Amino acid sequence: MRSVGSVRTLLPLALLTGTSMLAMDLYLPAVPTLQSALGVGVTQAQATIALYLAGLAASQLLWGELLNRIGPRRCVWWSVILLALASVGCALAPNIGLLLALRLLQGVAAGAATVVAASVIRATLDDADAVRGMAAIASIEAIVPAAAPVLGTLLLLVTDWRVTFWIVAVAGVAVLPFVVRVAPARLPGLDLAVPARYRNILGNRRFTRLALSHALALGALFTFVGSAPQLLQHTLALPSGAFAALQVVGVLGFMVTATQSGRISQRIGPARAVHAGAAAQIVLCAALLAGGAWITPPFAALALFWFLFCAALAVRGPAAFSEALRLPPAQMGRASAMLVLLLLIAGALGIQGVAPFIAGDSIMPLAGAMLAMCLASLATVVPYPRLRAGM
Repeated sequence: MRSVGSVRTLLPLALLTGTSMLAMDLYLPAVPTLQSALGVGVTQAQATIALYLAGLAASQLLWGELLNRIGPRRCVWWSVILLALASVGCALAPNIGLLLALRLLQGVAAGAATVVAASVIRATLDDADAVRGMAAIASIEAIVPAAAPVLGTLLLLVTDWRVTFWIVAVAGVAVLPFVVRVAPARLPGLDLAVPARYRNILGNRRFTRLALSHALALGALFTFVGSAPQLLQHTLALPSGAFAALQVVGVLGFMVTATQSGRISQRIGPARAVHAGAAAQIVLCAALLAGGAWITPPFAALALFWFLFCAALAVRGPAAFSEALRLPPAQMGRASAMLVLLLLIAGALGIQGVAPFIAGDSIMPLAGAMLAMCLASLATVVPYPRLRAGM
């Protein structure tokens, strides 16, 4: 692996994306508490999640455009400063209206992380190492969904939901010097003579199909994560700590499998890795839907489902992301932006789509939404899109 693959480079990039994830995962256990504190309903409380994801999604085109114009380093600088300021605003918000607006801005600020990290890794590493690099950084980032809900739950025992935003602000300021130090001023291998308009990238059917497939798979994951706190409380009647435990289980499933994802992709090929992971997710969601038609699943069954679902994502995810960004460096920023935009739109729509139903006594609406996304994800890459000649 080249120098960018070193821990010294990968770790700051993971810290960058991890901080943006902290704004989501540290906050999730506090959603029911916020709902009571501000006197709002489930749909409004869930909107604080959906709007963060919507802001994250909407900003992708902005940061994708700025990546080539001002470079990764300046993108990092301005985005982290904006994230810290928006987080302070969320901590001080007196009502749900202002909080929703600031959550949207917080998402916009966090959007640079996904564009910068993915583009730098893919522009610098060859095909095999890019899959390993994507898996490695995803594994490091996976610690956040495991640890942040636990910390968030513990914080609620001694303080209120506002402290979560103060922590995000401090974390952003703390990681900024390390990320700026490793982020290149210019994307490696950048050739501005290469046609890189959005229509050029969207005209590449291979990219479009792989990006849409990956987005639908991640959208299913976001739908589950965003709905789980309400589901566990209202459907399974479990305490808030159950969500933290579920996150730990899912992260373990992803991390254990991600350590082998590069080897799996190299041994059976990226196409089979993507297909195998997608098929496994379909089977798991269908089983959850069928089981939910008969009984409310116990926590142990739900935890097993989540472990296996995340493991299947680790098989297909790094390969799909790396394959989708197998493009000239001049196109990678905008391509990464569009890819993440798609997956965040899928997640936001999924979360809000099932929000009116998760306060009930059935897991079927959530399982059905996830199954539909996973079926569409596999259908998009069958047959697997071939690489254009000369790329």
